[in-house]
Amino acid sequence: MVTQAEERFVEALGDLIKEDVVNALAVLTGAFVGLTVEMVSRQGHVSTGDITIQGGNERDITIHAEKSPSANIAGV
Repeated sequence: MVTQAEERFVEALGDLIKEDVVNALAVLTGAFVGLTVEMVSRQGHVSTGDITIQGGNERDITIHAEKSPSANIAGV
């Protein structure tokens, strides 16, 4: 059963995609990474390194460890 919150989320995401698909992808990616890191932490694992999600017969997903501030500035 779909909740009202889910319906509003899907509608808002659809609106964002129509306005700016790149920004929509950035929002979804940020939310996915943030939720994944939180889930890993809640399960008692250290979430400072790379996180790999095994995709079975589909693609695997790797969330790389957070970059150092100097690496972000240098674009490395």
